[in-house]
Amino acid sequence: MQAIDTALFALINASAAAPAWSIYFARFASDVLPALLATAIIGAAALDRRLRYACFTALVSVLAVWVFVNVFRSAMPFQRPAFYGLGIQWAPQGPRPGFPSLHAACTFAAAFSLWCLPWRAPMLAALAVAAVVGWSRVFLGLHFPLDVVVGAMLAALVSIVVERGVSRPLNLALRAFMRPRLRARRARI
Repeated sequence: MQAIDTALFALINASAAAPAWSIYFARFASDVLPALLATAIIGAAALDRRLRYACFTALVSVLAVWVFVNVFRSAMPFQRPAFYGLGIQWAPQGPRPGFPSLHAACTFAAAFSLWCLPWRAPMLAALAVAAVVGWSRVFLGLHFPLDVVVGAMLAALVSIVVERGVSRPLNLALRAFMRPRLRARRARI
């Protein structure tokens, strides 16, 4: 598996001959797109109640993924490609471990959290953004492809668990709590 991962990394990582615009785009995708996705989800949640549910799920999923990845990296520090002298690292990362990719895991967690919406377009757009972020991390030489794939798989799992185990029960509890209050308010009117 490591040979395949290394070969894929060599294919995707930007070489010294890469056009400058591609490096700038990859840096933009890596640094700015996750924040834009979060802003879009939070902004949309202000407009529609169903999006508030997805926004809460995304927030808890991203937080859970962040904690899991950092604990895993502390326990099992798998190094980045630059540690092995592979490829070119286009953005400074230092000696921090890189497995799984935190950028990819958090962005995919936010994207997968939108699966509970009645429309598929927001989730598909968010998954496309997450895929570009994942690609940029490998293109910039910061992660192996497997780091990104495992981050995406972890994000999918955590998003489903959070939606089923946290968001849904909390939403049902809030509805049960609010239902008598709404009935009492309607009776007074």
